[in-house]
Amino acid sequence: MGILQRIETLSGRSVEFKPDSSLTLRATLQLARNGAPTHVLRYRPANEPLDYWVAYQAGYLLRLLELPPDERFDFAATGAAAGAVQELMTTGQPLDDGDKASIPQFAQMTAHWALMNLRSYAIGMRIDQWLANDHPELRELQAAGVDAMQQENLQLLSKRIGNLSIPVPLLAPVAAYALFADRLLSQAGYAIPYRAAGVLELGAELLAISDSMSSKAAHDRELVDAWAGAIGMSGWYTWIPYKP
Repeated sequence: MGILQRIETLSGRSVEFKPDSSLTLRATLQLARNGAPTHVLRYRPANEPLDYWVAYQAGYLLRLLELPPDERFDFAATGAAAGAVQELMTTGQPLDDGDKASIPQFAQMTAHWALMNLRSYAIGMRIDQWLANDHPELRELQAAGVDAMQQENLQLLSKRIGNLSIPVPLLAPVAAYALFADRLLSQAGYAIPYRAAGVLELGAELLAISDSMSSKAAHDRELVDAWAGAIGMSGWYTWIPYKP
């Protein structure tokens, strides 16, 4: 059974595709809730390789739907993240007036990004491994897609406003994914820049945590929580019961 057919069988709803040139992500899947007739997968129109991005996004929904209803949870911010990020940005770092004025906005943006990456990469590595194991027909498209994600992630190492930059510990999920991508594709180039950034050791710790746990969907929350503890993000989010 195909991936989208499995979603339709498990949820009773099909997946509708909508091009969206405004997306900052390559693709995103909106779950059918509150009586909506379909799940909606939005994608950037010039987004290649599309079949891989569809399968990757579908993997998140499949992992949710394969759980018993009482074990399905949503990931939600608690409101503590931005303040914690501000503290990370300002501790031991000289800042001028322009930097200080930029802190709230940059911290809010970084907090949102860090929370998204915490969940996305912890679970996303499991999805990529599943695709590699169970869908070899996507291998070339997956390699191209993984490479594209790695190239985009490299830009985070130089992202800054004035003297403000992303705190090093928050780069750990992308460093872990770079290590994972090197292993998945049997090469050794993606992780190199993260060593110079001082985050590769923490990234390796996150990858080791992932390797030590069962890859079944029932352990996804446990994995995210373990990563959060290692990075220092515990308390930035909560799990709330999923409502279809």
